[in-house]
Amino acid sequence: MMEYFDFEVLCGEQVISSETSVPLHSTRAAWPKIVKIARGLDQAGCRIRVREQSGDTVILIGAAAARNFPGPEFQA
Repeated sequence: MMEYFDFEVLCGEQVISSETSVPLHSTRAAWPKIVKIARGLDQAGCRIRVREQSGDTVILIGAAAARNFPGPEFQA
């Protein structure tokens, strides 16, 4: 079953970019996208938040930490 998630990049409490209604099979499938987003950021101190359809945050990680995960080819 496909679920839909929103990806947001936060600097402080301000959302500087977002992508909504991304279809994924599970939250684990979000990790390659998180890593790709993190590696594309050049601002320090940003965080990446993933929310489920209800609006609840299911993943919140600093971009610097996410850059240390395996690349987009990583299959969780």
